[in-house]
Amino acid sequence: MARGAWLCLWLALAPCLAQAAGFIVNVGGAQNAFSPQTITITAGDTVTFVNKGGFHNVVADDNSFRCARGCDGQPNGNGNPSNSNWVASVTFNSPGTIGYFCEVHGMPGAGMFGTIAVQPATPVRLQSFFVD
Repeated sequence: MARGAWLCLWLALAPCLAQAAGFIVNVGGAQNAFSPQTITITAGDTVTFVNKGGFHNVVADDNSFRCARGCDGQPNGNGNPSNSNWVASVTFNSPGTIGYFCEVHGMPGAGMFGTIAVQPATPVRLQSFFVD
């Protein structure tokens, strides 16, 4: 009986244990490119942009973010292009397709650019059952 109670408790809490995933996009380095250039994530996931070398930043086509040494609008954030070894993270909470580019080496859809496809989060469906 106690084992059944623990199983029921675990099943009730399992959705709370689900966590968003993190993804890394390398910026620059040996080429003026983002790698990978296109990624697919789930709503709630975070993408971390890591400058691997060169004078770069990352800007959303719709201007929803502009990042380099942090992101504009964040405390101490600065989205101006930089050749420092910067790291900047952006969380995507809504489904959709977000294009991005480097202001120095690209523009929306050309040059140094990329795309993030954000899929809707899949709801967790719980089933109930009895354990003897």
